[in-house]
Amino acid sequence: MRKSRLVFAILCLSSLSAGAQFLYSLGIAAGISYGKEGWSNEQWSSQEKYLLGFNGAVLAEFFRDENFQWRSELMYNQLGTKEAVAADNYVNRTNYISFNNYLKIKYPLFYFTPYILIGPRVEYLLSRGAAVFSDAIDGMYSFHITGAVGIGIEKICFGHFKPFLELFYNRDIMPSFIGHVESNDPYQPLKGTTISEVINSHDYELRIGVKYVFDRRSECPRVINPAGNPVGAQ
Repeated sequence: MRKSRLVFAILCLSSLSAGAQFLYSLGIAAGISYGKEGWSNEQWSSQEKYLLGFNGAVLAEFFRDENFQWRSELMYNQLGTKEAVAADNYVNRTNYISFNNYLKIKYPLFYFTPYILIGPRVEYLLSRGAAVFSDAIDGMYSFHITGAVGIGIEKICFGHFKPFLELFYNRDIMPSFIGHVESNDPYQPLKGTTISEVINSHDYELRIGVKYVFDRRSECPRVINPAGNPVGAQ
């Protein structure tokens, strides 16, 4: 466990250090996550439902291009699923620390800059808590890869601080779990048998944040001047 955490920390720090000379902005963000797990073999009389959690991130953006940038994040995310078993609901919670990297495609307008973020996440399973089906939850991988896509909008301001709002969809590329689990199926012919199981997770994330831009000059609103008149001409 300690070795996995050390490798994850080295990966994050080395990537950020390599891009430090191209640093454009630093920021923070926080919001809510709404996700669930998809099981390849549903347990008898059980159904996975969406579970609400929260998330938080620190982020760095690189390069000063008007339309393309690179963003790296270190993020905490509460995921998991709500298991509806017969007439009862149980919560299986998984908490992740992830290292996110996105290509940011943006188009500055006069007051706002809309943008798209797309890229991979390396997720580390920080902690877990299983109310049911603990054999599968306890066997989930410490590391796995997901893919995320997001849309956002940030306010064009003449100061260094710029607020933004983002919506993400995040889904497993590498499953959270592949293996065999002991069936908790109350249907007697299946109870106590071992079944193959694959778990894939996905979630939606809404968050708000603020970033500090080191060079304000690159954030001036674009000037529409179709007549080609000199700027400042009366």
